[in-house]
Amino acid sequence: MLRILSFIFAIMLSLSGCAKKDAEQPKATIVPVTAYQVPQPKDHKVELVYPGKTKSISFVTVSARITGVLQKQYFKEGDFVKKGQVLFLIEPDLYEANYKSAKANLERALAEYEKAEKDWRRIEASFKAKVVSEQERDFALSAYKTAKANVEYARAQLRQAEINLGYTKVVAPVSGIVGQRMVDVGNLVNPGTPLVTINQIDPIYVDFSFPDRDLVKLGFEITKKGLMGLKGLKLNLILEGKSYPYSGVIDFIDTIIDEKTASVKARGLFKNPERILLPGQFVQVVVKGITRKNVILVPQKAVFQTPTGPVVWLIKDNKVQPQPVKLGETSDEYVVIEEGLKPGDIIALDNLLKLKPDVPVKVEKVVGE
Repeated sequence: MLRILSFIFAIMLSLSGCAKKDAEQPKATIVPVTAYQVPQPKDHKVELVYPGKTKSISFVTVSARITGVLQKQYFKEGDFVKKGQVLFLIEPDLYEANYKSAKANLERALAEYEKAEKDWRRIEASFKAKVVSEQERDFALSAYKTAKANVEYARAQLRQAEINLGYTKVVAPVSGIVGQRMVDVGNLVNPGTPLVTINQIDPIYVDFSFPDRDLVKLGFEITKKGLMGLKGLKLNLILEGKSYPYSGVIDFIDTIIDEKTASVKARGLFKNPERILLPGQFVQVVVKGITRKNVILVPQKAVFQTPTGPVVWLIKDNKVQPQPVKLGETSDEYVVIEEGLKPGDIIALDNLLKLKPDVPVKVEKVVGE
């Protein structure tokens, strides 16, 4: 009997301990959340972001046009020079003398022409009056035509001398960044001797590429005229995490897919008046004005990254479960969902870090459709 009572007492103590442990175990906390109901697919303007690289719109090698000693240099290497700015001086003495000589020859030819013209007019009138012979008339006419031709020749010689004299001042053919000089002052140069290079950077090009998978997804087709609908689209730039102050446009689209990169080459044109951009810089190109057809959108803040990829918290029966998703383009505060969600799904928008699988939630508000 004593053994039976002891056994019953032990059972009662055990049950009492279990009840105490159950009472001490905390209940699961209900997390309040704002929810988003995934809407029906719709057309949406998206922004595409691709890596790009700046390139000068033209790269000019400035060369000597005449023979002479390089006398002066008027710029500092690496400076910005304007179109028409004098860069070098080639000794002008010989060309100044040639110019003066050609000018004097023209003045002499004009004087001879003036005399020959007067003689011709007088002899022509005398010939009509039958005062002079035909031979005299022909001689005067020949002298007149020769004098006229001499004037044209002298003018051409003066123009050539003027051009050569002008070439003694080597000017910048375009505005841009001037490079290192290729010839030191004091050296003899000849026609065609390279002197310096100029990178024209306003405007400036930005090279980038469209991956072919994006073109297929966006519904573009390559034609003989390029990718219809892309040329002329507005572009923005991101440089070292900051927005570039000037927008640009696509001014070139290739007509073939590069087999090595599976992409189509493109080029943007941007203003660069403050010379913020220099050739060879890496930037991000933002393509604007493209519309995706029938896509599902969710707020970007509903998506969080995990080691296995992007995830949203899917709400069912007042509990949450992680739902992997495949992301597309982002635009404003929204992101395109390629896979993982369907219209009508409910996902959490806030308190994401407090959520765990099967944690109960209280939906305080539902936004979206």
